[in-house]
Amino acid sequence: MTADPSLVIAWLVLAHLTADFVLQTERMAVDKFGGGPKAWSALMAHVAVVGATLVPVVAVFGLPGVLFLAVTVLSHLLIDRTKIVLSRRAEAAALRAARNADAPDAPVATLGAAWTPIPGALFIADQLAHMVVLFVAWLVLLSGASPMDWGEGVTRRLVGSLDEATFHQLVLTALVVVDLLIVNVRAGALFVATLVEPQEAVVGGADHDPTTEDQRLAREGMASPAKLGATIGILERLVVVALVLAGQAAAIGLVIAAKTLARFKQLDDRRFAEYYLLGTLASVAVALISGLIAVAVLGPILRR
Repeated sequence: MTADPSLVIAWLVLAHLTADFVLQTERMAVDKFGGGPKAWSALMAHVAVVGATLVPVVAVFGLPGVLFLAVTVLSHLLIDRTKIVLSRRAEAAALRAARNADAPDAPVATLGAAWTPIPGALFIADQLAHMVVLFVAWLVLLSGASPMDWGEGVTRRLVGSLDEATFHQLVLTALVVVDLLIVNVRAGALFVATLVEPQEAVVGGADHDPTTEDQRLAREGMASPAKLGATIGILERLVVVALVLAGQAAAIGLVIAAKTLARFKQLDDRRFAEYYLLGTLASVAVALISGLIAVAVLGPILRR
């Protein structure tokens, strides 16, 4: 008896999201973009975490699970390394462009001369590549595989008095909800920060030091604007996802309007307006797309 495809895929997606956005420490994420042995050590540590999250796949599916783990770990290493190399090249090119923009006749760069959309695009491409590998590897290795006998016994004990269909719906809903939380709390925040990060460094001018500014605000008992903005973005994405799941997507405009109203006067500053619009549109896009995918997966359950 083969496993329910939607359950297995949701589970595999959760394993990937957990490895990339929950168990990957900030130190790993920073060090792997450096150079030399330290970068490779951080990357290999992250890849080891990816493999660890897939151990349950091996326990449930046996040899097909081992092959799936091997393919996923190797592809993760190659995809992440490619992203790192391309990101470093893009950052170097952006810095060269920023130095050239210091010329008196250079046009004003409203998002900062060092801003480039390439890191954000690479973030998306990286995640899409992982999802493609996940789906293809599942299709080839796991879609026709049957769980080992002990796994079916555990499943029967967990089902208990529930019928199997109801149990699968409950588990699928739980998996999708956790996936949504990771995407919109962690992944969404990292994507938006990656997309607008250069603006953080220039928003206060050439002499602005975000770290020093945050320390000054902390001494004065004030919250960091960056932290407040990130928290607002998380709440915004969660509200948008909830509206999509509830079938009230038209109300998303009210969420954006309320957020814009609070920043209305600041929008007169073109630099801030572009920074704000870029971050808001990216944030809402993450929530809207992930919510629509969840609706497609949970459609029969939501229509009950």
